[in-house]
Amino acid sequence: MQQFISKINKYLIERHPTLWNTKVVWMLGASLIIHILFFLFGLITLTNPESLQDRGAENIFFENGTIFFSMMISVVMLVLWLVFMFKNNSFKNYYPTSAFKLFKQFVLYFIIIFFSTTFYFSYNFGLKTYIVNKYPDNIIKNEVLTANKASVFLSHSLKNYTVDRLVYPKPFDSLHCVTEYVKINFDKPHLDFLGEKYQFYNLKYVTYPDTDELNRYNIKGYVYYKHNDDSTTTYAFKDSVVDVSAYLKSAKPSYYNYSKIFYSYGKDDVDYLYSSYDYDPSVNKYGNISKKQLIQKGNFDLLNKNNPDEIKQLLNDFLQLAKKYKIKTNLDTDSWFKMVYNPTGFEVKHLILDREPYYDESYICTSERSDFEIYQDQIMTKKFIDSQELEIVFENLDDIKNKTIIDASIHAFIWIAFAIALLIFCFRVTSLRSVLFTVVGGILLTIFVSLVAAAVAFTSRNGGIDFEYFMMYFVLFISTIILVIGLFAVTKLKKLLGSIFINLTLSGFVAYVLLIMAIITSHQSDACRLNYSNYLDQKENCFVLLRDLGLWSSLILFVAGIIFTYLYCNIILKWRATPEN
Repeated sequence: MQQFISKINKYLIERHPTLWNTKVVWMLGASLIIHILFFLFGLITLTNPESLQDRGAENIFFENGTIFFSMMISVVMLVLWLVFMFKNNSFKNYYPTSAFKLFKQFVLYFIIIFFSTTFYFSYNFGLKTYIVNKYPDNIIKNEVLTANKASVFLSHSLKNYTVDRLVYPKPFDSLHCVTEYVKINFDKPHLDFLGEKYQFYNLKYVTYPDTDELNRYNIKGYVYYKHNDDSTTTYAFKDSVVDVSAYLKSAKPSYYNYSKIFYSYGKDDVDYLYSSYDYDPSVNKYGNISKKQLIQKGNFDLLNKNNPDEIKQLLNDFLQLAKKYKIKTNLDTDSWFKMVYNPTGFEVKHLILDREPYYDESYICTSERSDFEIYQDQIMTKKFIDSQELEIVFENLDDIKNKTIIDASIHAFIWIAFAIALLIFCFRVTSLRSVLFTVVGGILLTIFVSLVAAAVAFTSRNGGIDFEYFMMYFVLFISTIILVIGLFAVTKLKKLLGSIFINLTLSGFVAYVLLIMAIITSHQSDACRLNYSNYLDQKENCFVLLRDLGLWSSLILFVAGIIFTYLYCNIILKWRATPEN
């Protein structure tokens, strides 16, 4: 092994001295091995289905401590790299070099640091690879279909089965049900169940333009609102009371009334769940039927068929799902079926706990309880199923499959690598002493700017000076002086002072460009607010630099920093050639 390493090093030092000097071959090789290990680690992280029952599994890299492990490995790698690399400094040993070779060293620093700190992406790639292969979309969609169909019998709360949940069939698809006691008009038709009141209303719709002067905070009494594509909003208001006694035999809670969606897979509609319902290609896929109506129509069809074998099979399929994902339950198909199968109206007569029961015998409820709540307690059984855990499983599978591996976080890693590479580069072309003096100078400059900011803020309390613009232009003025000296005068300064300005110029150029972009953005925003009072109009009609560029601004700044560093290498060589003093 030692002989192999020596051969590679000999080849590099003879033909590619910059690659040898930066140790890039060995660092990238080590990084590749560790990236593969993190990929494998991500591949096995979620092999236990129980680990999918905790919300936010796509961020498990941060939850299970892997991030700290990754950081420690990155720090150890970079420290060892710097130790070996600093044994040889081309400047200190007067090796012949050029601006391009100097810039190439900086680029190699950046590449080494970037690949030594981005194990997060390999881990997530392994995580996603496992989930995509272990839980294919076609299987998961069928499991979600089973869960949505069976969820009608997950009778956890009586509130889910009251008549105000009806959204199907007509006329309930267009009615609004009022349940608040103080809002019930007792002189008009209403329903009652154990003190709970239900009154149905027609709705009337009014459309208003979207303006700052007229928004939903100023409009009172609406039931709901919907934004339209033409910069208007439609509000629904209660109209007249409707007598629904011809459609409802009683207000007793029934499985017919259930309209909750257990889970909508794929971050889209649940249309695929009941693709045989209301299909009308001449209008659109399902006419105007909503997701809840689709679910409730499916429940109606299932209950109206009144097929015990079909219902029992559905319950068994759901319990098999629970077993697959290790969901806690003490239910079995037969006992569950006996609780829910009430063919006369499918009234809810038994409730199931949504988690494993925990009994505290010392606890006694002393609060006043309604007849409805007392009845709910009476029909609550000791049977349970952690159905929410299954919902979280589906949510995690959905999130991981839809997670983009190379996401916006890559910008953070790019800038971390860029900043560290610049620091190392500054040390390589100047000295540790120069870098330390640069840090001290930067701190003193920051204190000076802060004192000026405090003085200006104090003297301009009564107006007269736009503090924000003053400070931006003041910092721009100071930065421009430093940049001009760093570009045109470093060879005329004493060696140490020149090195400080070189380091300040190199490390501050990107921030300088960002400051200019921020000033332009502020002026654009102020001009836009003068012309348009509405935020939507501002967003549509005004170009605001940083806002509209978004993450592109990060890439632009990065490219600007790379180009500037390349061009500045010529000045560094000229400064380096000046005599020591």
